[in-house]
Amino acid sequence: MDVRGLYVVEGSSYPDFVELENRGLTTVFYKDSFILKDYTVCKRNLTELTDALAATNLKLVININGFKASDQSSLVDPTNISHRNTLKNAIINLLGDFADVTGISFDEFHWHSWDGYTDVQKSDILAEFAKEMSETIHNTNPSIEVSASLDWNAHTLPSTASELDFIIPKINISNSSGIPLSRAIKTIKEETDSEMVIELLTYDSAVNLEPRTLSDIYNEISTVIGLSGPNYCLNASPWIPFGLGFPKEDYSFTEVNIDLNMVSKKKTITEKSSRILTINFLDQNNNSLSDDLLKTIAGKYKISDQSTGKIIKDFTSFVPDNSVYELTLSSDDNKIVNPDVSQENHIVTVSIVYGNGKTENNELTITIINLTGIN
Repeated sequence: MDVRGLYVVEGSSYPDFVELENRGLTTVFYKDSFILKDYTVCKRNLTELTDALAATNLKLVININGFKASDQSSLVDPTNISHRNTLKNAIINLLGDFADVTGISFDEFHWHSWDGYTDVQKSDILAEFAKEMSETIHNTNPSIEVSASLDWNAHTLPSTASELDFIIPKINISNSSGIPLSRAIKTIKEETDSEMVIELLTYDSAVNLEPRTLSDIYNEISTVIGLSGPNYCLNASPWIPFGLGFPKEDYSFTEVNIDLNMVSKKKTITEKSSRILTINFLDQNNNSLSDDLLKTIAGKYKISDQSTGKIIKDFTSFVPDNSVYELTLSSDDNKIVNPDVSQENHIVTVSIVYGNGKTENNELTITIINLTGIN
């Protein structure tokens, strides 16, 4: 099993799926809320999404809240047989219209605020619901994988998991109660032998949806890979961090070094001339990086005047596509900022985030000469 996924939401603008696939993405999880409310809208939205995915080999999983009422106004008790039948018929209809769907996942699949049941009854009811949905979907198309997104510490998880192809435990900063990610994963593995795709966040839901750093995200991904393989999905709404990669290996013990070079005698160039800065990425053994590790790198560079510290070009982002990456420094990047001198030194600073959240920096000093004299 190898699921490196990303959630997208119906009606929202979609990212560049070709670019994300190049960065390691394998699966798109699509959050729908119209399958029961208005199937015409559901079908239109899904058609737009499948069109956007047409140029890729990405798998598509439809994420549905199986307890939502048709008008989305309330949660329906899972013992409601009429609701179950309506949901099953809608899914069968959807799978008939969209042959490219590879999975159905039920969101928030845990016991909500329904009263009058014991803990044992709750587990039995949810497990039976999951079994009924799985059998319906597999009978329609045996290749469809059925999963559910649920709280990692819900007491109903083991019985529900046994009826599904895989589970999506929500172990993230918004609901982990301060318990380390590694301990939560180990707890689930002790309770069930089901395959897991761990749901992570790229934003902090407790701080006005503030984007999390790539370092934090990669560190969590590495933890997941180290414990349960490359099976995770990122809940990135509303932001997908620039340069986000989807690695399949744990790079906790890998170091990336940056070698900077410019083809110019003694690193001296004439003012306002463009140059290529070569950035060579090597691991701690001086080998070129694997494609998978390279996909995790997000870089930025800035140019400053050595004597005054003045910023000539503030940090500008880039994503390398090769272990030897060529960065173009334009004529505006190589201009003298002090009108009283005909020569000054510029410092090019390159910084990257990679692997399991590590960072690396390096600098190159370039001498800029105004051959026509002081301005």
